[in-house]
Amino acid sequence: MRTDFKFFSLALCVCALGACSDDNSDSTGTGSSGSSDKQYVVMSGSGENNGAYLQTTDDPTTGTLDPANPDGRIFFSGNNPDFVNYNNEILIGMNYPSQGGSSSDYITMAWKLVDGKLTQHGGGVALDGDVKARGIFKNYLIGMSDQATDYDHYERVKFIELNSFGAAVVDGIIDCDDMSKEPQSQMEGETWGVGDIAEFGDYVLLSYSTKHLVKDGASGAKAKATYSTDLANNLYLGVYEFDPTDADKEYLKYQNMIVRKSEDHVGEEAGQIKGNMRSRTETGIEVLGDEIYLFCQGSKNSGKDYPDVPSAVLRISGNSIQNGKPVAIDDDYYVNLTEVTGHYMWKCFYIGGNKFCLQLYTEKGTAGFVEGSHKAFGIFDVKTEQYTPVTGLPDANLIYDIALAYAADTDNNTITFEVETTDSQLPALYTIGKDGVAKRGMEVDTESIKGVSLLKQK
Repeated sequence: MRTDFKFFSLALCVCALGACSDDNSDSTGTGSSGSSDKQYVVMSGSGENNGAYLQTTDDPTTGTLDPANPDGRIFFSGNNPDFVNYNNEILIGMNYPSQGGSSSDYITMAWKLVDGKLTQHGGGVALDGDVKARGIFKNYLIGMSDQATDYDHYERVKFIELNSFGAAVVDGIIDCDDMSKEPQSQMEGETWGVGDIAEFGDYVLLSYSTKHLVKDGASGAKAKATYSTDLANNLYLGVYEFDPTDADKEYLKYQNMIVRKSEDHVGEEAGQIKGNMRSRTETGIEVLGDEIYLFCQGSKNSGKDYPDVPSAVLRISGNSIQNGKPVAIDDDYYVNLTEVTGHYMWKCFYIGGNKFCLQLYTEKGTAGFVEGSHKAFGIFDVKTEQYTPVTGLPDANLIYDIALAYAADTDNNTITFEVETTDSQLPALYTIGKDGVAKRGMEVDTESIKGVSLLKQK
């Protein structure tokens, strides 16, 4: 996801402070091991209630970082720390109860570089429940999650204004039950969730992932949606306007949707954009200037162990955009990623120019999709359609974990991941260049990796 509703109710959650503290320092959360205006932030598991330690380095290519050293270390008290980067300017540590719990115990924090030091930005905010999909629109972080009561299925919408980072709006709702209204009226009786959120001009784009409604005998269809679908071979994309000051609290206003069915494109099939297949998603809708590239992972139909369609890339450009609004998929652009790479795609990451780093399911064909491991990487150019497998990473059989948080340096066309292996080596930062070569860099003396991010002082 790149930078890139009719509501039942709205609750403005007043910010809460105190979730972040600086070990061996003051309580404002300021710390750094360097002083440059460009720094990498390494997040390590603390072992303290699943929190994370944040440490900075000017150079991720060499040396060893010790999270046990309290000098300049920041502690983020997160039950399940989850990090989002805004334009390499603000690092957001998202924190929320996914299974009950009081929202006041789960405070989302933000940091930026001030005088070369990692410093808390704004106050802490309570998101009041989880966030499944998230994306940046202008200076807002928008998050959504699939919710249901017995006969009421909806998408819950939340947002945070990033410049102040002082409060979170948490109770926005999009009704997903009324099959007489768009978008669900075009989904053949199924309901929907959100796979990715992205910004294009004045519009918010949502990728829809379709879902069955649970059947409840004589009572008919319950609102609780499942993760099964008969429509995985269809691509659904919604276009919305966003108005955070709307008096009726209908902040996301539906405009139109784009539907592409694989049965109408034999030989050029493409399924849904479903995000990263974990609970938190931010990949698939990728905006490059006045063009939109759609990286479709290749979803599974109900009852199938593997996708019927390949991972694929589509495009929206030119006449498919009218008055700044996307209205159709281009007919003259299609890339079968599974054929090109030999794998199904898990996530994609923009690294500058026309290039994306692809994180792929490890095994070829359906095996990797079923097994769920995604330890292969490649570089793909959306203009030339050239693909280069990444070399220099540890063998997939040795990789224990690849942290979700990553550092993309689009100025230098690189991306850095934190990788943990099963051998005796310490976890380390690996930087992948546009040439597809990965280089091992700084080691991190930790037992639990949380990832790495890049911040630039602006």
